[in-house]
Amino acid sequence: MFIKLQLVQDTIQLLPTTNFSPFNFPLRELNHNAWVDTLIVHGEGFSINPVSYEGTVAPSSSSVWIIVVLLIGFLSVAISRSVYRKRFDMLNKTLANWKLSKQIIRYEKVYTHPVNILLILNFILTVPLFFSLVYVKLFNPSTLLESQYFMVMIPLIVYLLAKTGLYQFSGWLWNEKPVIEEYLFQSNLFNKYSGVAFLFLTSLVVYSPIELSTLAKIGLITIALLAFFQLIRGFIIGLENGKQLIFIIAYLCTLEILPWLVIAKWIKISL
Repeated sequence: MFIKLQLVQDTIQLLPTTNFSPFNFPLRELNHNAWVDTLIVHGEGFSINPVSYEGTVAPSSSSVWIIVVLLIGFLSVAISRSVYRKRFDMLNKTLANWKLSKQIIRYEKVYTHPVNILLILNFILTVPLFFSLVYVKLFNPSTLLESQYFMVMIPLIVYLLAKTGLYQFSGWLWNEKPVIEEYLFQSNLFNKYSGVAFLFLTSLVVYSPIELSTLAKIGLITIALLAFFQLIRGFIIGLENGKQLIFIIAYLCTLEILPWLVIAKWIKISL
């Protein structure tokens, strides 16, 4: 069915070919044959020089390896919560009632238990990722995130191993192994819970619209509170075992407070 029209020869007012454009072509009703004739006559006018643009790939908000780290963290917590439910619940109780830690130390494996391994693994992976993201995005965008991540994670691993070794050696040297084991359990307990906290904070850094500076402040407050409660527990454990206050302060200042002062100095120099 043809649309009502007049012949193209009678209705089309020819435009100069030099100024022809498909955008100033007169609008009219055309059938198929008339449209083909128009294209044949004025085909050159439709040959507009194409302009090409080279696009740039938008920077990804999260790299694949960041997603993998977060998945490992959530998987570690999920396995600890579902497969080793009894031990996981007992750890939750020791957070409020630290005397239960003596039972765990006495009857169960502390360092080689799967819950301990999984939650410490989460701590080692997520805490460096959080502070690396904060440092790169807020203070030094030109720094490669992957290199900054390993620059934080490797010293953290060395610190944890050195601290555990020094505590174990001092416990053997001064014949204070039960007290040292109890304090190390508490220290590892706070590390595990801080790992869970920073797992969620890191997820917010990557995926939430919350300002990064706000999340950074929350992270620093979390670290400060956990360190404070860890020191309080250290004092309580030492006093309840009849240790002198100077002895307790020397231990905590050397292996707990001094490393944090070194870290704060390093951060100040880096910024």
